[in-house]
Amino acid sequence: MGDWIATGFNFFAGVWPVAAGPNEVELIVLEWFRRWMGMPEGARGLLTSGGSAATVTAVVAARHAAIGADAAEISSLTVYCSDQAHSSIQKAAWIAGIAREHVRAVPSDDSYRMRVDALREMIAADRAAGLRPFLVGATAGATNTGAVDPLREIADLAAAERLWLHTDAAYAGFSVLTERGRALLDGLGRADSLTLDPHKWLYVPFECGCLMAKNPAALESAFSVHPDYLQDVRVRDTEVNFSDYGEQLTRYSRALKVWFSVQYYGVAAIRAEQERAMALAELAERVARESPELEVLTPAQFGIVCFRVHPHGMDDEAALNALNERVNDAVNKTGFVLMSSTRLRGRLSLRLCIPGFRTREDDVRAVLDLVRSTARTILSG
Repeated sequence: MGDWIATGFNFFAGVWPVAAGPNEVELIVLEWFRRWMGMPEGARGLLTSGGSAATVTAVVAARHAAIGADAAEISSLTVYCSDQAHSSIQKAAWIAGIAREHVRAVPSDDSYRMRVDALREMIAADRAAGLRPFLVGATAGATNTGAVDPLREIADLAAAERLWLHTDAAYAGFSVLTERGRALLDGLGRADSLTLDPHKWLYVPFECGCLMAKNPAALESAFSVHPDYLQDVRVRDTEVNFSDYGEQLTRYSRALKVWFSVQYYGVAAIRAEQERAMALAELAERVARESPELEVLTPAQFGIVCFRVHPHGMDDEAALNALNERVNDAVNKTGFVLMSSTRLRGRLSLRLCIPGFRTREDDVRAVLDLVRSTARTILSG
């Protein structure tokens, strides 16, 4: 309904004077997010088309905070993120002009969390080589496994090294509404900037991402432009032009669908669906562990579980990868489910991601039955 109204009325949400009402709603929504994420008072940002756009905006703002308009300094800048980070951080760095060889992939540990000791060593080595570290990208709910980097340790190191800390919480961030999500994401609010996706675990229609910034003046410094044709829409102290916080001047009003959803369903209903999704992934893990032909590769976290078909006596990794690739392809061709695959340290993994509020326990059991029966058919082939 919120999407329909915003589209039907065709709000131009770039500047305050022509969309004061919708933009006030956006400020309310952003304040909800600030409180939920534990960010300090005064933190604010804007709604974006998605997490990738939010991350680009954050990296450009961080670059501007580091070197201003001195383009000659770009060649020495370095960015750090886990080898499990979402591809958007790499893309954002490239778009911001950071040399591809200066976007560092920090090794992760056995739980697929960024190794802070490796990060510290890489920063020191780059400084010694005359480079200029300026941004660390932490992950709070990795796409592959749901893993959460050690956020407090990374925040401490970023503060000591005077680096901008950007945290990607696009997938799992809104699970802070649950008790277990809040515990797993401890330290989330210490980020200088934070990517969120309401079109994931806040259940609103996409496109709807969000960038939160501890210091919104850093966004304004990077993006605010005042050409002659915009002189009539300058804002006063109590107003906000969201076009000053990011790359879009013409922008759609995304806040209404968030506001409508939270007001209608309430936080308790959203929390309950998140908890149910996490419980379904835990069910999938239990069923997989009880199945002799299946192997769990990562435990369920934030509604994600990674596993593979591993028949008794088949231990060659190349053969296992080939088998699971065939199983994944055959399962998806049934049209019953879209099951993604990924690679974990070279092992091809089947991956269930269950954030959808329409998924039920019977669906999860049926998918795992289909995986097992498909594998048996292939192996007997």
